[in-house]
Amino acid sequence: MIRLDRLCCWIFIISFILLIPSNQLLKYADELMSVLFLGIALIDCVLNRNWRRYNLLWLLIAVFSIYAIYSIICFNFNTPKYILKDLIIEIKPFLPFIVIFAITPSFTEKDKHILKIIAVFNVVIAALILLSMYFIGDVILSPVLHHVMNAGTTIFVSIMVYLYCSIDNFGYVNKKNIGAIVLFLISGLMCTRSKYYGEFVLAIFFIFIYRPGILKNFNIKHAALIISVIAIFIGVGWSKFEFYFIKGSSDIFDPNMVASFARPVLYVTSGIILYDYFPLGTGLASFASFPSAENYSKLYYEYGLDKIWGLSPTMPDFICDAYYPLLAQFGIVGVILFIYFWIYVYGYIKILLRSDSVLYKYTFCTGVLLICFLLIESIASTVITQNCGMMAMMLLGVICAKGKEIKEQLEEENITDNGKI
Repeated sequence: MIRLDRLCCWIFIISFILLIPSNQLLKYADELMSVLFLGIALIDCVLNRNWRRYNLLWLLIAVFSIYAIYSIICFNFNTPKYILKDLIIEIKPFLPFIVIFAITPSFTEKDKHILKIIAVFNVVIAALILLSMYFIGDVILSPVLHHVMNAGTTIFVSIMVYLYCSIDNFGYVNKKNIGAIVLFLISGLMCTRSKYYGEFVLAIFFIFIYRPGILKNFNIKHAALIISVIAIFIGVGWSKFEFYFIKGSSDIFDPNMVASFARPVLYVTSGIILYDYFPLGTGLASFASFPSAENYSKLYYEYGLDKIWGLSPTMPDFICDAYYPLLAQFGIVGVILFIYFWIYVYGYIKILLRSDSVLYKYTFCTGVLLICFLLIESIASTVITQNCGMMAMMLLGVICAKGKEIKEQLEEENITDNGKI
């Protein structure tokens, strides 16, 4: 009999193998993997009657279904076809996380060895492509990774998988693997993305500086370290922040700054939409999502965005340029649910550290870095709905599943102890 937990591990490995090809050659690979995870959940429910195991999945489907119906009945910003397409895109990264979280698979030593080999391969290929740009431009980059940003995200996610699979049975990562991780992180700097620079700084902090309980035993030395990390983080990202959110807003009549104006306009308009369409937003395929650009949403005319280069019907290239403005589609309720999701995820990661701070230190750090990666990338990209985002969510599912196991064990021990008393 095929074990469902092993199926999850195999799909994870296959998805990781396809991380680079799915950028251009196999664009629908991540959608296919999400469908496979949903299929596993349905098989488990039908054959094993484990319906309650997937309560979080049914809640997710119910919420998105309500939004889909709301989008079709209450508004006419887009057609049902594109509303359904947007639903699939937005639900895609959460499906694998929830199914993995429910089934709680764990990698064998052989699995980890295979994943580390794939991680090295992904990093080397992405790094070589980045290096080739300095000699032959984007001749190789465009047909393989499409954009330089994808090289950086591929490298970072591969490093996180490598780090997780390098943790031994005692919770340690040996110096050889640490050295490889640092080398991989440095190679990613060639992507020249400020977001990656910030992720690089955070990775160095959590791998070399962070210690469990650092905030409880807070002193001047710790304060200096944290302030230094924050200062470096702001420093490496400030130029892009200033370009997109300050200069882009102030020099709107400068032809050279027109492109940078699109993103701040999306952010400002999303805030207005949250107020105008309180509390459920404008619905799927209406704003800042790929289907809303593919079949131009009528909402853009309402706010005059059709006259802005990069957001117009003839040039909609910057509509799907950041994830956070897209939350306006779901209103303030959607924003609250989005925030609560990350609090929920972090809660299970934190359980690991509280259970055994030595054994799970690096697992905790990997989970926190994955959350930081997704939240940072969402400022100026939609990585969370793409292949790298889905891989990050899958690994988060594995980590949170371990946290769930520990939580259940602790609850059982408490029940047993209370029974004895």
